[in-house]
Amino acid sequence: MAMKEHNDRRQLKTKIAFEEIGQRNERSTNVYLPKKGMKESAICSKCNLIYQNKRWYLNEAEARKFMTDSHVRMGTCPACRRMEDNLPAGIATFTGDYFSQHEMEILDIIKSEESRSKAKNPLGRIMEIAQEGNVLTVSTTEDKLAQKLGREVYKAHKGELHYQWAHDQKLVRVKWER
Repeated sequence: MAMKEHNDRRQLKTKIAFEEIGQRNERSTNVYLPKKGMKESAICSKCNLIYQNKRWYLNEAEARKFMTDSHVRMGTCPACRRMEDNLPAGIATFTGDYFSQHEMEILDIIKSEESRSKAKNPLGRIMEIAQEGNVLTVSTTEDKLAQKLGREVYKAHKGELHYQWAHDQKLVRVKWER
């Protein structure tokens, strides 16, 4: 009896492992990115990002050439569409008495981190910076950018840093407080 139970467990493990092998996860769950990519080159009519070889990138000289090329399609990049829809992928909140005393330093960190991040991923941008009292709220087009903003402020100024993911909405909330 014990031998049969042992064999049943081994068969179950093998079956589960075999079924999991070869399963593919989607590379991105971002609804603003096309699943199969676009077939041709395109340029964003709002920010001049270029789409080529399944990637969006920034190259101003090439963008000027693309503007005059009739074969290049005009479109809207995922970041600009997200901004039009006012649907952030990340919301970072900075608050506390310490924040109100060091507001300019923290804003400088946020802005420099955005430009550093933009060089790597031009779709990651700050949508809006809003301040109410001693609470600064930063909305971003990419969840990773919001996480990075919180992490960089935490590295420089310590405090408390919390992440909260809303998987059903594809949103991350980052809260830094000191």
